[in-house]
Amino acid sequence: MWRWAVAMTGLALLGLAGGVQAKGKLEPRTRAMLECRAIEADDARLRCYDQSMSALKEAIDQGDVVLDQKGPTAREGIVKSSGKIGENTFWIVLESGDRWKLLPTIPRKNPPTVGSSVKVRKSLSGYWISAPDWNESKADFEGHGS
Repeated sequence: MWRWAVAMTGLALLGLAGGVQAKGKLEPRTRAMLECRAIEADDARLRCYDQSMSALKEAIDQGDVVLDQKGPTAREGIVKSSGKIGENTFWIVLESGDRWKLLPTIPRKNPPTVGSSVKVRKSLSGYWISAPDWNESKADFEGHGS
């Protein structure tokens, strides 16, 4: 049983390698899992992996850790540019290079203001973006680059 848990942990770490690093720093929950390798006693090492995996899984479930490298690079950012695409659809590009299409749940006349800070939230129904001058809106990730 413990071998299966260690194997699954290894696979999870391989999959997370690109998605949880930010500006050269390893994500703390992933670092905690990697530190478990140094524990020699099997029971203690497995207990360490179990505790670390629980914290990491909770963060993943809450959307605090981005696993998909093709997804957005940040959970918050500054609007670099914005515009309108039709009647009630808008686009924004963040300073990170993430491009988003916004689909407001209430009619809007203007996109989020350039320079405003936005927060990205992931739920079961997809991504949502909010800003001080913008109520939370459904958002589609369009890719990276300006």
